[in-house]
Amino acid sequence: MAGVRGLLDRVRRLEQARSAPRSPIESAWGSLDAFADEVQAGVEAGTFDRIDMPIIVNCIRRWHDEGVFTAWQRDRVWEYGR
Repeated sequence: MAGVRGLLDRVRRLEQARSAPRSPIESAWGSLDAFADEVQAGVEAGTFDRIDMPIIVNCIRRWHDEGVFTAWQRDRVWEYGR
């Protein structure tokens, strides 16, 4: 029975390692939408630039959607530059 539990634990760890990691934005704000809402509130309050910040949020959204935030860890950054 202990062998079965050990095998199940190993499978669980392998599945967690294979699953997509959370981005730094998701870790800090919970979701990309929460981050975008906070940035929009800052733009409306005049804290952030109304021209630059929407562009930056769109860049971060693409970075997030494409999973580029993990590429540096896998030494694959240059694949995205093509």
